[in-house]
Amino acid sequence: MRYLSIKVLVLLFFFKCCKLQKPNMDNRRHDVYIAGFFPFGKGVENSDTGRGVMPSVKLALDHVNEHSAILRNYRLHMWWNDTMCNAAVGVKAFFDMMHSGPHKLMLFGAACTHVTDPIAKASKHWHLTQLSYADTHPMFTRENFPNFFRIVPSENAFNSPRLSLLKQFNWTKVGTMYQNEPRYSLAHNRLVAELDTMGYQVLETQSFTNEVTSALTKLKEKDTRIILGNFNEKWAREVFCEAYKLKMYGRKYQWIVMGTYSYEWWKRLEPEFNCTLEELETSLEQTILTDLLPLSTSGEITISGITADEYRTEYDSRRGIEYSRFHGYTYDGIWAVALAIQHVAHKIKIFRKNQTVNDFKYRDPLWEKLFLDALHNTSFEGVTGPVRFYENERKASILLKQFQEGQEIKVGEYSAATQHLDLTLGAPLKWIGKHPPKDRTLVIIEHTRVNKTVYAILATLAVCGIIMAIVFLAFNIKYRNQRYIKMSSPQLNNLIIIGCMLTYTSIIFLGLDSGLSSIEAFPYICTARAWTLMAGFSLAFGAMFSKTWRVHSIFTDVKLNKKSYQGLSVIHGGGSSALHRPGHNDNLASGGSLLQRHETNGTIFFQYLPHPSNEDIIIIPENEYCASEHQTIFVGSIYAYKGLLMIFGAFLAWETRHVSIPALNDSRHVGLSVYNVAIMCICGAAVALVLVDHQDAMFLIIGVFVMFCTTATLWLVFVPKMLELRRNPGGSIDKRFRPTLRPMSKTRRDSSASELETKLKDVKSLNSKFRKTLLDKESELQMLIRRLGSEAREILDSRTDSISDTNRLSVPLIRKEPPSATETSDITSLCSLSSQDYASLHHTDSQK
Repeated sequence: MRYLSIKVLVLLFFFKCCKLQKPNMDNRRHDVYIAGFFPFGKGVENSDTGRGVMPSVKLALDHVNEHSAILRNYRLHMWWNDTMCNAAVGVKAFFDMMHSGPHKLMLFGAACTHVTDPIAKASKHWHLTQLSYADTHPMFTRENFPNFFRIVPSENAFNSPRLSLLKQFNWTKVGTMYQNEPRYSLAHNRLVAELDTMGYQVLETQSFTNEVTSALTKLKEKDTRIILGNFNEKWAREVFCEAYKLKMYGRKYQWIVMGTYSYEWWKRLEPEFNCTLEELETSLEQTILTDLLPLSTSGEITISGITADEYRTEYDSRRGIEYSRFHGYTYDGIWAVALAIQHVAHKIKIFRKNQTVNDFKYRDPLWEKLFLDALHNTSFEGVTGPVRFYENERKASILLKQFQEGQEIKVGEYSAATQHLDLTLGAPLKWIGKHPPKDRTLVIIEHTRVNKTVYAILATLAVCGIIMAIVFLAFNIKYRNQRYIKMSSPQLNNLIIIGCMLTYTSIIFLGLDSGLSSIEAFPYICTARAWTLMAGFSLAFGAMFSKTWRVHSIFTDVKLNKKSYQGLSVIHGGGSSALHRPGHNDNLASGGSLLQRHETNGTIFFQYLPHPSNEDIIIIPENEYCASEHQTIFVGSIYAYKGLLMIFGAFLAWETRHVSIPALNDSRHVGLSVYNVAIMCICGAAVALVLVDHQDAMFLIIGVFVMFCTTATLWLVFVPKMLELRRNPGGSIDKRFRPTLRPMSKTRRDSSASELETKLKDVKSLNSKFRKTLLDKESELQMLIRRLGSEAREILDSRTDSISDTNRLSVPLIRKEPPSATETSDITSLCSLSSQDYASLHHTDSQK
């Protein structure tokens, strides 16, 4: 019964509308007709629009025909057909109406673009004027369709209110996203052009056809906060579903969408939809939509003599269950047609005195021109606001809605005629955060400086370290002739102290920046940093390396005598100085040219710091650093050769870790210092690379490393000497101590003992052989002297005494030279066994 009643209503409605087509029997007024095109049948696309506007058509015709001042000599009728939203059906209906029945002065429709388009193209050849009540496609421009007008604003009209919103909230950086179809792409292209003209920056433009995830991802990657959208309601659900998954909603994001959608469109979810209604509403929260304004809110009396509210009451009483958002525009469209006919009725008498509107003919340029001029000059107050055509387009008011708590709430209106955005005509805008979203992540570049407190503490400690080094230097110079100090090579100790003083000084330069000094002085600070640190390392580590090499040389070649060791020490000292010349390091550190000031910021390493009070602001630290041409090559060279030298020094220290030689009284401590320097340098280089963007942390850690390394070296080398001199002011050495390698492994002890025994046995055997040969030669000599007679007797006696002395001599006495500054008697005792044997052999051979 329900469907039967609906069918009866539809038939009655058809009857009433078709009744409009019957001629008027009143001889006092002439009937005039217009052609209407509506999608009407059940199940037809946009049929709700056709059925929803039909009551407003009937209401408008009644009001026009009842008006005392409009078309007083004519009665307006509409001859309409159901286009079924089909191009073929629509074109057939057009030609049927053109060839049957009375002439139609104008065309009214259609609602479907693929019906409107062929009818508009055909009507141009019939010199007919067409007025659409519901087609918003931006393709219908005056240039392409000069005879086409529309009472409803086109989709291009939704650009202006969105631009006004951008201006209202100072959003200058935006992104756009549109459905890749002509209806949306044309409006989008015009929007982008207007954005460019007005000086807005479009961060990213994305279109989509089958999926929206990639487009949204690219918008997010560009940090696009304000997004202008052009798409239909089906894709709108997809877009906001994916936006929810990508977290492109909430306080940071503002969507402004052209939302000419149906009532509660977001609730029409398909079964396979990937989001729940709650997720979709969460994503939509705060979104602003621009829509058609159904009726004017001005409260002014319209041309029909009623207000918009009174019209709504009458429309609601007639529409039943049908509704269309275009009903108000349809009502005003009928009035625009009536006023145009009235205008033509007056104008035709000027050009053709004997003709009236009833004499209208198709394909007559004069009638075409009169109707075009009439529509261009139309101006009245309608139920949807002021009606006037600009370039065949209606400049109507646009409704602004915001999605608030699961509902679309009116928040304002935009008047296209006055180009004014009024956000007081509706509920206040609501934001998820305290303020409207920002159009970008505000970036504050902040120059990073070393914390003054940290710098003051480390600089003070460095100065104290320099003072301590000066004390050690004075001590080393004052007691340089003391036997205990003299045996530890005081000259090398002085180099260690001077190197440590330079490394302490480098800490002071390392914390200086252009804030504490000046930009002009910064290149010199850079050079001072490189020179002091590299020269200090070279002097201190070079001296320690020389000492470690000396100890290693003694215990790897026991045949070294004092003279050969003295020469070796000089060679090593000179080689260390040559490898570590401060001037050479300065050239390497500067990369062959003067170091200059450069700046870099945290974006290279994604070092963003959140603002303490504003989540839309990030702080990018800008660091100043020293750099020069070819710096990478030279820094790599420095790391390479100093690293190899440091590794070799650590190896020597490890090899001599068990050495205990009173004559080399600081060898063990020097080895520990070498370990310390190697470990600290490796850690410091790694930390410097990791903390390159953190000035405070890098300065603090590097400064602590340098200070610890330097202080430990000074204490290990000089504190034991000061304690020893305090215990033994005379500086004498206990002769009972013998040089040892402790604890030496059993295998090494056995190997050394076996080697010494073998050498001793060989020397004794060789000595016995030479003595026997010497005795034989001496006997032969005596026999020859006897033959010479008495003159050679004295020579014989003297040689006999010499032989007797030789026989009595078991171990020859070797004259000892005084020890040099770098030699000790204990070294002589270490090599005494082999030296004695060698001296005996040498003396015997000399006699021979």
